[in-house]
Order: sequence, then structure tokens, then C-alpha cells
Amino acid sequence: MRTTSLTLLILLLLGLSGCTALGEKHTIKLESEVTPSKVSLDEPEDIVVKAKTTNIADKMVTVEVNVVETEGLNITRPKKTTFRLKPGESRIVEFRVSLNEDAVPGDYRIDVQAKTTEGDVVLDKAKLRVYRKKALL
Repeated sequence: MRTTSLTLLILLLLGLSGCTALGEKHTIKLESEVTPSKVSLDEPEDIVVKAKTTNIADKMVTVEVNVVETEGLNITRPKKTTFRLKPGESRIVEFRVSLNEDAVPGDYRIDVQAKTTEGDVVLDKAKLRVYRKKALL
């Protein structure tokens, strides 16, 4: 009985995570990156999260791309984050990021999501390292 419950739980978690191991195929692919990947608290820079979405289906899809709010970061979304892609077509959406007053040194994970109107959801994460320059004595 316990093995059956555990198996059902694993299958449910795989299904919720969007895993393709159960035969479900995604219609889009998502790749994201942060530029620069390292910034100093002492010398703020312009930071950009680039989210590249590619239609890997054999039909036109409508996609919405978004970045999840991350503590310590201000995220500015572009005016257009929803678009249509032909089969094989890609588009890059750029999100502007800045450190806010709550930012502390450390590694930040920025969650990026692409979702089609048909309900296909793909997640990716971009990484940003925030550091403080050492003071000279």
C-alpha cells in the first residue's frame, strides 16, 4: 500500500513539474541569461535578463514571457511580453533589473517563465551574483 501511494505521489509531482518523461512534449523552449552575471553593491550597473523563447512545435503558438519578482531586485518589464511564434521561430524578451535597497551580497535566482495560450508552461532560471568590494584599510 505504501509503495502504491509513493508511486502515485511521484507521478503527481512529475506531472505538476512539467516533466516530459510521461510522454508530454513541450511546444516551446526557453533559455535565459543575465548580463552581467556579477554586480557590485558599491557600483550599480544596468542588468538585463534575456529570455529567448523558441517554438519547437509544428504550428503557430502564442507565448507570454514573464520574470518572477525576486527579493532584493527591481524588475522592469518591457511593454510587449506576449507574441506569436511560427514553427522554428525564436524571440528574445529583455527585462531590465536593478538592485534595490534590500539587496545583499549573495547569489540570486531569477525565475523566468514562458507560457502558451494552450497551457504549456516552461520554466528556466537565470543566476546573478551580487558582491561587495572589500574596503582598503
